[in-house]
Parts: sequence; structure tokens; C-alpha cells
Amino acid sequence: MKFKRRGAETGSGFQETVNRTNEGYERTGRACITRKAIPGKYLVERGETRRGLSLPALELNAGKAQARLDAAALREQIKTHKLTDWRKFVPESKAEPDYGGVLAPDGRAIFYDAKTTRRDLLDFDNLHAHQIHFLERAAQFGAVAGFLVEFSSHREVYFLPIQIVARWRDESTRKSLPYQFFADQLTVAPPGKGLILFDYLAAIEAQEQRYARDFSAFTLTLPNTRAGRKLAAG
Repeated sequence: MKFKRRGAETGSGFQETVNRTNEGYERTGRACITRKAIPGKYLVERGETRRGLSLPALELNAGKAQARLDAAALREQIKTHKLTDWRKFVPESKAEPDYGGVLAPDGRAIFYDAKTTRRDLLDFDNLHAHQIHFLERAAQFGAVAGFLVEFSSHREVYFLPIQIVARWRDESTRKSLPYQFFADQLTVAPPGKGLILFDYLAAIEAQEQRYARDFSAFTLTLPNTRAGRKLAAG
């Protein structure tokens, strides 16, 4: 799939395209999927009462207008003091992935985390163990669960079901999934219309028709690459 990218080639840029696509799904009545807020808290030093950036004292002259802090001076203050004066945000650990919601028309649950990579592989170091555990539990109860993966160099998006992640983890020794595996055995998300930049729900439906909802019909085969041949031999 070749879709026009709106945003930088970064993780945040991919998340923006996912957010827009999910907005398109909700507007067309296909799904309600939202990005979860990151739970956490701000820390302040003991006895500290400040809640923002400390500003310098401004002199007041009798009979004259109050002194003002211009934009350049404010930017300099932020640059100088942001590491010491701003409150520190500490995210709390969480088991749930970034995205969750329900699919029309039967209200089936969906959970996934969005990943982007410039390389021709998805490294398992980018898949957090606590999220994999949550996704496996959700899939056992019938939810769509996995990872939405963008290969930015190919400008392609795939939905990687958690069942396949578990199979690869249990049956292979390689700690990454090569791009060719996605291209050979999964369905690339086709381009959508309007806000739906890539129709990953259509890809999910095609994959489930091919392998069944629980992916019981999926057979793990290695891509015809040097890495794949090496893994098959060893």
C-alpha cells in the first residue's frame, strides 16, 4: 500500500495517522477506538509550592506602566529553568496497550499497540512483556488483539495478531519478525477514504477469514530469506 503520509517519519507521526484513521472509523460507524491517556503524576520537591515556571521580579516605577516580559525573554527563561523549575511527570506502569475500543456491529473488543520501524524487521525488544500478557488474555476472551505495525521504508501497515506473536515466541529462536514474514503471511492495510488513511480493519477481517478468528488455521512458515533459511536450519 502506498499512502500519503501526513506527519513526520516518527512514532508520533504514525500515531497521528492512527488517530485520524480511528476518527474516520467512528464517523462512518465502523468502530469506536481511542488512544488511552498515560496515567501518572507530577512530582514536586518537599515544601515546594510552585506550580509553574518561576519568573524574574519585574521592577515597578512610579507613574510608569508596569514592566513586561517580552517573548524572547520568556523563551530564555524556559530554556534556562525548565529542568529545575518544571514539575517532573512520572508515568505509572500499565498493562494495557495504547489503543482500545469496540467494533461494529456486534461490539467486539479490540486492543493494540502501534509500532513503527525504519528497519526491515520488528524487534521483539519493542514489544513489552506486560502488554503481550494483557493482549493474550484479551484474545482468549474473543477480542481482536495485537500490534499495528508500520514499516516506514515500505510505507506499509500490517496488523500483527497476538496469536502469531505467541507462536513465533514459542516456536522460533529469532528475536525479531522480518518484514518479509509480514508481506508473505499477513495482509497489508489497503488505502482508505477520507480520514481513513489506511484501512487496517479491512486487513484484520481478511486475515481472520484466512486463518480463523483464533488463528488456529495459521501455519508458521519462515520467509524465503537468508535469515529464514538460517533459522530453519538451526
